Formats: sequence, structure tokens, C-alpha cells
Amino acid sequence: MMLKSANYTEMKQLQSFENVAALNEAIRGFLYTYKHELAPSAINVLKIISRYACKIVGVAFLKVDTIAKLTESSKRTVQRALNSLESYGVIERKATMREKGGSGHNVYIIRAVDGAVTPHVTAEMSSREESKSADIPGAEQPKVNAETVIAKTSPSKRINKRINVKNVQLDESFTPSNVPQEFVDATAPFYRSADAIYRLWNRVLVAYKKSAMSRPVEESEVLNDVIKAFKESVFAQKTSKIRNTFEGYFYRILEAKFAIWKRRESPLFDWLVNE
Repeated sequence: MMLKSANYTEMKQLQSFENVAALNEAIRGFLYTYKHELAPSAINVLKIISRYACKIVGVAFLKVDTIAKLTESSKRTVQRALNSLESYGVIERKATMREKGGSGHNVYIIRAVDGAVTPHVTAEMSSREESKSADIPGAEQPKVNAETVIAKTSPSKRINKRINVKNVQLDESFTPSNVPQEFVDATAPFYRSADAIYRLWNRVLVAYKKSAMSRPVEESEVLNDVIKAFKESVFAQKTSKIRNTFEGYFYRILEAKFAIWKRRESPLFDWLVNE
């Protein structure tokens, strides 16, 4: 259903955060985790949108021309930035309709992105450390900067032990169990890093959710296509066909494959196949 550009009640229902502090926390976590994958223009556009998303928390009402002016960018650059941010799931665009008819301005809804890590939290995985791979530039490899630190134990006094993993790069064996093992096995030769594999799987989940297909992404046939998308992306990187980021290229391949699965779910598809 098309939103009415002047209907405050409809807009209020789009609120995506309880308060501005929660909004800021989500933006900080997203940029901390994915900043190295984003173009500077996308970062600037996200900051502008978040700055204008405080009245109805998480919802901004801005024209592309206005964003372009505020970021001192061209409209084309802004559109590319918006497409990039939408592919990560951090913003959702909704079109509006004027009261007297015709298209209104876009509404931008900021979303919290699964897998984003806030900088002040000691997490299982850190996205700060990167090194280059022979086949995939930018792929993360194991790099241990410090040994696991355990609090000293006194023989006369028992104390709790705390493990500090903040500066330790975890290999693929630490990847959370919600990531299918088949995906871990396929990506591990290139990303010997649990956080890199976890973030890559998050890109799969974002594309899957956006496709609105009903078959589970963990189903063997669908998962096989996900792994094929990764291998096709590796080949494209190897042959220098990727102009921007590996993750962005992988996401677009996923979108195409999930779109095919979505079409297969249509009754019209069954009718065409059986004709």
C-alpha cells in the first residue's frame, strides 16, 4: 500500500527504534562492522539520513536532491549510495503519494543489521583485522596479535577466570553454529576467519530476507546455490571482473539466484512448466 506523504499517523507506525540512543547505537555498530566495505559516499548519506531521523525515531523524510545538497554529491552518487545501503539492510526505502496525486518524496527507514558489532562491547568476533588473500583481496586471514589472556590464579585464593579475545583473530572453527557447516567449509579456504565468514553469511541472510522466498535458505538445494554464488564471485575476483567490493558482487549474485527460487514458487511457474 502506498503511503500518503502528509499522513503523520502512517509515518509514526514506521518508527524503527525506541529512542535516539538506540538509533545511534545501531548506526555505530553498523559502521564499525561494515565501514571498510562501504564507499565514503554511502557513509556520508547514511549519516545524513540518521541525522534527520529523530522526530520519528529511525524514519527520515528527504528528497534525493536534498541529500545530494547536504552531502555535496551528485544525485547519481546519492542513488548509488542508497542502493548500497539498502543492499546491506541498514535502510529501507518506501515511496509516498501526494494528497493531490503523483509521487511524493521517499521515506527512509533505518534498520538494525544482524551481525553488527558495537565498538564498546567485547564480542566473539572483531571486524577490525584484515589481511590480503592471494585469490581474494580483502579476505581476512588468521592473524593472532596476542595470546589468550587468562586472569592469574592464586593457589590460596580461587578467582573467576576471564578470557580476553578482543585482540585475537579467531579461525573458521569458531564460526557460530547458526552458519551452515557446508558454507563454512566452502568459504574457509579463502576466509580463515570466523568473523569474516559470519559477516558473509549475514549478507546471505539479508538477500534471502529481501527475496521473500518461502523455502528455507538452509535447505540443501538452496544452500548449494548460495555456495555456487560464492564460487562464481571468487572466479570473478580472480579474473578481475569485480569493480567494487567482493561482498557487494556476491550479494548481487545471491539476489539473482534467490529471485529464480522466488519465481519457482509462483503457481504461474508450475503452469508454464507443465504446459
